[in-house]
Amino acid sequence: MKKIFSSLFIIIILVTACNTNKDRDTFNAAERNYNDKKYAEALTDYKLVIEEYSSSDFAAKSLMRVGSMYQMFLVPNVQGDESNKKAVEYYRDLYKNFPKSEDAPKALFMSGFILANNLNKFDEAKLTYQTFLEKFPKHELASQIKMELENLGKTPEEILENKLSAK
Repeated sequence: MKKIFSSLFIIIILVTACNTNKDRDTFNAAERNYNDKKYAEALTDYKLVIEEYSSSDFAAKSLMRVGSMYQMFLVPNVQGDESNKKAVEYYRDLYKNFPKSEDAPKALFMSGFILANNLNKFDEAKLTYQTFLEKFPKHELASQIKMELENLGKTPEEILENKLSAK
């Protein structure tokens, strides 16, 4: 009986040890595909990390990368507003699920930026920016967000006119 428990314990340790780097390995495979411009394959690998290793630091990095892929229109067969909406979704997921990640402030900023500048959802953008300023008031992006809030919904011409009249 003692030998059975010992054997079972060794098997459990081996299985656990073999799986400990799967998140990193899958993320690294995604990065290789991304760097080789194999975006569909990269997306599949990043999503696998997000789904299978949802509490991993690599899941946070994968959320950021997928958000940026949608933002830059690198995901095959997804363009325009649909791609921007997906970018916001992934950036928000990163902020929601990994609020202490080093990428959380940038993800929150990017979601607000896309909402304001690409999707013209000014009310949502304003709430997102205000959340950023509440959570990260001393962050290096805070001054940029304050400027974004001042110019929210204005055309480039209106922004230029305001700057010229302020001089």
